[in-house]
Amino acid sequence: MKRLNIVFGEFARGCRQCQLGIKSVLFITGICPLNCFYCPVSRDRFGKDVMFINDRPVSKFPDDIIDELDRAGSNGLAITGGDPIMVVDRVVELVRLLKDTYGRDFHIHMYTHVLNINEDAIKKLAGSGIDEVRIHAVNPAQLSGKLGLLKMLKDAGIELGLEVPALPRFENDIVKVAELLINNGLISFVNINELDVSPANINNLISMGYKPGPDGSVIGSIDAGIKIATEIRRRWPWISVNVCTSRYKDLAQIGARLFRINMRVSGGDEVVLDDGTVESRGEGGVVIKLRIGNREYDVESG
Repeated sequence: MKRLNIVFGEFARGCRQCQLGIKSVLFITGICPLNCFYCPVSRDRFGKDVMFINDRPVSKFPDDIIDELDRAGSNGLAITGGDPIMVVDRVVELVRLLKDTYGRDFHIHMYTHVLNINEDAIKKLAGSGIDEVRIHAVNPAQLSGKLGLLKMLKDAGIELGLEVPALPRFENDIVKVAELLINNGLISFVNINELDVSPANINNLISMGYKPGPDGSVIGSIDAGIKIATEIRRRWPWISVNVCTSRYKDLAQIGARLFRINMRVSGGDEVVLDDGTVESRGEGGVVIKLRIGNREYDVESG
């Protein structure tokens, strides 16, 4: 049986909220100047300044975001992209608004590739009130000239972590990235995500010699993640490391969020099932519905 995830130490706070389905996910922009071969972001989002919260399109900022957070009953927000640092002014505006609206305990984390950070953006982010920043880097050379900028975030009281895909053949490089960040006192956790296959990256992955598996992830990715995690824990046992599988994200994170949302919005004649889908009875019999964003799909009827 495939394990859902492997945790060495403790979950980061943002991960604990995702596990419980109490954190919404905001795709704040598709803009990113990089072209990482493993990036799974769809071509209808990547490179475009579009926003989605819980897969619901955002046409009115920030009103649509507040509306979805209230609908979902969220206690936090994960900000992703693209790279959110490319629209840092938007991030700062939103973080301050959410902290004012929901209180200081409303937990907000974001992701950024270390190659995209610069002094101006980091100064803005450091004063925003954001709780956690997850750094992406898969080669120690990418950290050249960036450690001082990361220290500015750390000194501002922002928790930092390393979050990377589990890339077979890149295990040693990723451990070296962790080594630089840990030895400089910058990070408290490492998240390693199973490498997903998508229409956007499948050709690149195959050209790199990777093989897509039947479950939608790269064969050998989890083994690479466990190898990285084991070495980091062996050398730095105080660092928490989480190896997150694609199945875990689908079942535990997305499923828990859908369950929570549908428990709040479903009608009295509907039953929310354990996987977050909704059962209702109509003239044609029982209908199982999946609600994602502001769309609804019939997945089973009879």
